[in-house]
Amino acid sequence: MARYAVAVTLVIGLAIGVWWLWPRDDSASPSTTLLASRPTTFASASTSTPSDQATTVGSHVVETVEEAEEVLRELWFGWFEGIYNQDEDRIREVVATEEQLQTARDQFGVMEFVSPPRREGLVFSETEILRSDGDCLAVWGVTNAEAFLGSQAARSGVDVLRWRSGEWIFAAWWVYREDLWENDCKALLSPPLS
Repeated sequence: MARYAVAVTLVIGLAIGVWWLWPRDDSASPSTTLLASRPTTFASASTSTPSDQATTVGSHVVETVEEAEEVLRELWFGWFEGIYNQDEDRIREVVATEEQLQTARDQFGVMEFVSPPRREGLVFSETEILRSDGDCLAVWGVTNAEAFLGSQAARSGVDVLRWRSGEWIFAAWWVYREDLWENDCKALLSPPLS
């Protein structure tokens, strides 16, 4: 009798496992998870044209520091442009979470600009790619927006970007290279903000 109970339990467990792991019709998009936002004063996302990026199965693998800086430039520009124009829709284009959107809203009318944001006003240095694959890009470096924010507009940290709906978005920000950013590359992304 005990053998029968163990066999039935094993079969039920296998059936549940197969059901849980079986692909669904809605699984056409890559796995997604809500990611934690990093404590920082600015963030943004990028939209790059397919001709600028080599894609592999719906995603883009960034291979050089120059590519990483260009992706970051577009994202940070979108972040600052959204705050400057108090445009929530622009912020939604570049962030993954409601918390990041709220962080941007909190800067509306507070962040002081010495001139309108410009892509070429963003300068990157000490850039290092910590991880780059089809779903996640983690970059350490110094971002300087002094050209339109004035002095004290540089920050260093890890920017964690995720590939969603054909473009990179900010998933999380971390102050220190040793922070626990790796889990942000594994987490499921939330659906696009509405």
